Amino acid sequence: MRTGGPEEPVERVPSPSRLRHPERSVPRLRADLVGLLCDRVPAGARAALSFGAAIDHLTGTVYGSAPLWGEETAPYDVAAELRRRRPDVTWHLVNDVTAALLDFAAVHARPGIRRVAYLTVSSGIALRTADLEQHRIPVDDLGLQGEVGHLPVALTAPGSDVLAGLPCECGARDHLASVASGPGLARAAERLGLARPAQVADWLPGALAADDPGARRLLELCVAPVAELLRTMWCLDPHLDLIGIGGGVAEGLSGPYAAEIRRLLATATSYADRGRDDAWLDERLVFCAPGRVDPLRGAQRVADWRPGITR
Repeated sequence: MRTGGPEEPVERVPSPSRLRHPERSVPRLRADLVGLLCDRVPAGARAALSFGAAIDHLTGTVYGSAPLWGEETAPYDVAAELRRRRPDVTWHLVNDVTAALLDFAAVHARPGIRRVAYLTVSSGIALRTADLEQHRIPVDDLGLQGEVGHLPVALTAPGSDVLAGLPCECGARDHLASVASGPGLARAAERLGLARPAQVADWLPGALAADDPGARRLLELCVAPVAELLRTMWCLDPHLDLIGIGGGVAEGLSGPYAAEIRRLLATATSYADRGRDDAWLDERLVFCAPGRVDPLRGAQRVADWRPGITR
């Protein structure tokens, strides 16, 4: 959350979530979140919120957030509750990936770019695409777009069947986030007998730097579905000229993660996908360094883009 202008200080406070407070009920977590936001916004402020959940961008209703509320799918109108509690504040609520996309596009989109997308690989996985020619972010009848983390994953890499059946935070199994998110990497490492889930984040970067075979295998298996997603995106939308990849997993593993994605995309899979060379990828794929894409800063652009979020 950021209030005021871009030069004002930012206070970062952990969100009350199922991951941090597994003992709390979903109604309690939701009430705690609304209370946290309302308590920290000055009187009469304009508050731009970057919210980590599947949101109806036309109404502000939240359909679900596995990291925040686990398996809960009952819709929750966060925007209405915030306005009820603090009617003196002008609330602008947007999904965090949408906000990140707006910030990424503002920094990286060159003249002539037709469509731009941003993919976050973190505690969850999601994607957002904007049409820069029409100045709009298209959404469906539920106000959604790009919730790819909760699509079934195709485990096609050699030996990847060992990861079949891994759970997702939403309660389902074999989703993209089951394997490729931060928690998914931890589950996969445990399934492969490499490390306990709580140790993976500390162990994996150093193990990759040391070229540990187990770490390399883990990265290959968990990155492969992301590379397949990118192939599909470019196949379905040839006007998708630029994709940014960020989030805690992609940024935390940085060089090895980017190298593995590029290696997989360079591999020809059929006559329709002859592989992408370095020059092609350099023009169309950006791996974002930590802190370079700011969803809070992107949320401040919501007022400009709001008329362009359309069905």
